[in-house]
Parts: sequence; C-alpha cells; structure tokens
Amino acid sequence: MGRKQKTTNNLVKSISLPTERQKIAKVLNGRGKNLFEIQFSDGNITLCTLPPKFRNLIWVKRGSYVIINPISETERANKIGGEIEHVLFPEHVKHLKSEGIWPQEFEIHEENDKIIKLRNEDTSNSDDLFVNTNRHGIDYDTSSSENDDEKMVEK
Repeated sequence: MGRKQKTTNNLVKSISLPTERQKIAKVLNGRGKNLFEIQFSDGNITLCTLPPKFRNLIWVKRGSYVIINPISETERANKIGGEIEHVLFPEHVKHLKSEGIWPQEFEIHEENDKIIKLRNEDTSNSDDLFVNTNRHGIDYDTSSSENDDEKMVEK
C-alpha cells in the first residue's frame, strides 16, 4: 500500500478527538494555493493551510468542518492562523456530537441554515421562472370563431 492510500484510509477511518490546543472550525471559503478561510466557534475568522500530505488526496469544500492546530499570535508572522490537522466527515461529526465535544454554536448555525432552506423552498413558485426577453411573446387566442381556427395574436 502506497503513501497516498495509507493517508487516505487513515483520514476516512480514523476518528481523532481534538486535543486541548486544537479547535474545531467551519470552512467558509477556499482562497487558492491550499489556503482556506475558516471560522472558529467563537466567530473569529482566519486563514489556514492544508498540509502537503493531504493535498490532492482529499478535497475541502465550503461548509465542511475541520480540526485546526492554531498558531499563537506571537508565533504568527503572516496572516496564516493555523494548519488543518483533520478533515471531518459526517461520521466524524456524529461521533463528536455523541462524545459531547461538538461546539453548540455550530449546531445553532446548522438549524438556521435548515430553516432558511425550507423557507426558500416554500416561497419558490412558477412565477420565478426565467422569461426570455429576446423573443416576442405569442398568445394563442382559443376563442371560437366562424372558421374554428385558432388566431395568433402578437403582443
């Protein structure tokens, strides 16, 4: 088994609990060059790097959760606030919730996101469909006439 297979299997199968120094964070945005904008449970936003051993093996999407090894302010020479230690999959999140380690702030955000999605689904209707303005609208008049032919009326 090669290095890539071992690393990938360890990521998917292992469930690591964060240490005292490590924090759980949510990925807000990918910035490129293996930099990600993340938000901690207290609301702080910073940039984090993805270590070379994870690159091209796993993909970190917007909205996913990660375990971060933060860099203290005194050690920090640039805008990088930490390094991603572990990417959390849904099974990992369930395990952390059952252990009682999961931050309550993230659960509140998830509930709010679900409510917003439900509201958007309820308000969508056929009036919101795209109308092509590059074509003339044609109405078909189906009223009865002497010839029983349908008349086309242009707007």
